[in-house]
Amino acid sequence: MLFKLIIQFILGIGVGIYGYLVPSYINLGVFQISMNSSRNDLRKVLLIISLVEIPYCFVCMSAMDWIMEQQVFLLFVRWLIVVVLLVMAFFTWKKALNIKSEETKEEQALDTSDMKRLILYAIFNPFQLSAWAIWGTYFVEKSWFEWTSFSIFIFSIGASLGVLIILWLYAIMGKKLVSMFTSHRKQIDFGIAGILFSLGIVQLIRNLI
Repeated sequence: MLFKLIIQFILGIGVGIYGYLVPSYINLGVFQISMNSSRNDLRKVLLIISLVEIPYCFVCMSAMDWIMEQQVFLLFVRWLIVVVLLVMAFFTWKKALNIKSEETKEEQALDTSDMKRLILYAIFNPFQLSAWAIWGTYFVEKSWFEWTSFSIFIFSIGASLGVLIILWLYAIMGKKLVSMFTSHRKQIDFGIAGILFSLGIVQLIRNLI
């Protein structure tokens, strides 16, 4: 039991880091706050954004416990995972092909002095529920994932810590990270598309066996 909790905590950290790895409104906002605000303000923003991750993760993942008891719905979930992974792979691949024609507008659109707007966006982020629902459907069949309230809470704490780590990295070396992702965005997107496609095929084979 302890070993599984440790795995879920570490996995939560990884998922939290992955969720904010690619530059976005929040990432770039944290970087700009680190350049224009005090360390105290930066710590407050990072703490709020990372803590918000806990209720989002816990509520969505806890709902999976009920879903596990619904056999028909589980069958639907298995095939939904395949569809979601392949669709995500397709759009990521498509985006990578058109990467030259895209411009990073997020950096220009962000108001660096408006920390309240950044915090509100993090709290009422419309993408959080859907993101954790997708992770929940992925983990729902994993035998090593404990679906108790305590273990899900441990996973949520790990996810919160992962978010704090990646955003802190953006705060202290954001310029280098943004530059790296911008210059290698096409290769990164192709790599992510390949991983998603592979996971989709693996899940497809599992469904058919």
